[in-house]
Amino acid sequence: MLDLAPHHKIGLSVKNPILLAGGTIGYGEALHPGLDVKQLGAVVVGPLLRHSAAGAPPPRLAEVAGGFILATGLQNRGVSDVIKRFARLWTRLGTPVIVQVAETYPQSLAFVLEQLATIESVVAIELLFAPDTEAEIMRRAVHTAGQVIDLPLWVKLPLASAALMAPVAVAAGAVGVVVGQPPLGAAMRTMAGESAATMVQGTLHGPLVFSLMLAELIAVSKLALPAALIACGGIHTQEQAQTALNIPGVGALQLDGALWVEPGLPMRLAAAFSQA
Repeated sequence: MLDLAPHHKIGLSVKNPILLAGGTIGYGEALHPGLDVKQLGAVVVGPLLRHSAAGAPPPRLAEVAGGFILATGLQNRGVSDVIKRFARLWTRLGTPVIVQVAETYPQSLAFVLEQLATIESVVAIELLFAPDTEAEIMRRAVHTAGQVIDLPLWVKLPLASAALMAPVAVAAGAVGVVVGQPPLGAAMRTMAGESAATMVQGTLHGPLVFSLMLAELIAVSKLALPAALIACGGIHTQEQAQTALNIPGVGALQLDGALWVEPGLPMRLAAAFSQA
């Protein structure tokens, strides 16, 4: 077993280092056919907000060389509706459930966490911040979260500032940092029945992201922070997974865009690294 919250009183034990990133399976209801999450170390569901949100207008997807752009705009049902509809599902997934929360303001964040604190199947919280979030806002949010809920706290770091923000998050109380969020990108897409192309701006996914993530992962690793270190971004092969896990301090991986391209990859990696 691996402990992905080694400096927390409860800890967070997983059976292998293969996790699914927030957004890949929605709130747990968007499981791909043939995906057996019981074989994985854990899943991150969400992101979750206090109130519902419509998200980005279509088109939301555009292909680029080596990947794709995805624009969701944090489409959301809101915490109360999510708990009502999906909390029972989390208990049946058969693997640890981490909830990703994307609130920044202390009052809204506290409200969401107070609701989640009543759900026994939730084993940890992952805080998600906008890429341009200031360090003080992150510090306040993490500190607030630690006062509201006793569960382990992770922070999913903006990729461009991961090495800068990681010490801030850990000093404020995070026991795990994820490197990191997908970088931002843009591409043109022509919708069916339309002659003019539309610009799609969102997160960039694909194998080309791996080298960007790896550079920041190495930088955060060198800080030797007293927190779990999780790699996320562009991992599409076992070789890439092994490369990330070989970085000192890295304890686990989160798979994101690869799941939509190759749904069988998480289980293959789980089998490979469970035997390692």
